[in-house]
Amino acid sequence: MDKEDSTVLDDNVESRAAFEQIAEFARELGFEHCCHGLRMPVPVTRPRTVFYTNYPPEWERLYRERGYLEIDPTVLHGMRSSSAIVWSDEFFSTVPEFWQTAQSYGLRYGWAQSRRDPEGIYSMLVLARSGPALDIEELRDKEERLSWLLGKSHFLAKQACSDPVINEKMPLLSGREVEVLRWSADGKSAAIIAALMNISERTVAFHINSVVQKLGVNNKTSAVARASMLGLLW
Repeated sequence: MDKEDSTVLDDNVESRAAFEQIAEFARELGFEHCCHGLRMPVPVTRPRTVFYTNYPPEWERLYRERGYLEIDPTVLHGMRSSSAIVWSDEFFSTVPEFWQTAQSYGLRYGWAQSRRDPEGIYSMLVLARSGPALDIEELRDKEERLSWLLGKSHFLAKQACSDPVINEKMPLLSGREVEVLRWSADGKSAAIIAALMNISERTVAFHINSVVQKLGVNNKTSAVARASMLGLLW
C-alpha cells in the first residue's frame, strides 16, 4: 500500500464514529490499541486505502517516516493470507529493529486478521496491548468474538467510507455479459467467444460495449479488470 495513496479514516463524523465503535469493542476484549485499514479494489494501479488507529502518536509518526508499512510482517501476512496471526518474537524475527521499537511503545502482544469481501474490498484488523501475553486459552475463549469484530469492523468502515466504489449500487450484469467477460478474461477472441456461446461476433461486441458502459470504463481490458476486482465474475 502506497503511503501517498492512504487516507486516515477520520475525515468525517461517520468515519470517526465507526472507529470509536471498533476501538470500544477492542477494549472490551482486553486490547488497549487497535488499527483498522480498508483497501478499495479500484483504481487498479493506485488502489485507495483508508485507515484509522489509536496507536501512540509518536509510533504512528515513526511508522510513516521510516516506511514501516513496506516491511511490517503483520501487513505482509494479511495481504497473503486471511488466517489470523498472533504476534511473537519469531514472527518479527526478520525485522528486529521494527519489533523492538514497536514494543517500546507498548505494542508487545497482538492479534491480527484480514478479509476480502465479494466486492473485492480488502481490510485488516489489528489488536494490540502491552500485556499480558496472549495464550491459547484466551484465544479459544475469544475466537468467536474476534471473528465477529473482524466482520463488524469491515462493515462499519465500508459503510462510513465515502468512496463511490463502496457506496454506489453494484453494477448489475446479465448472465450473458458475465459469460462474455469470463471468456475474455481467459484471453479468448471475439470470434472464439462467439463460437463457444453460439452467438454472432456482433452480439459479443454488443455485450462488451454494454459492460463497458455499466462499469464506467474505456475498453474491454479495463472492464475485465474492474469486474474481477468487484467480484462480478465469480
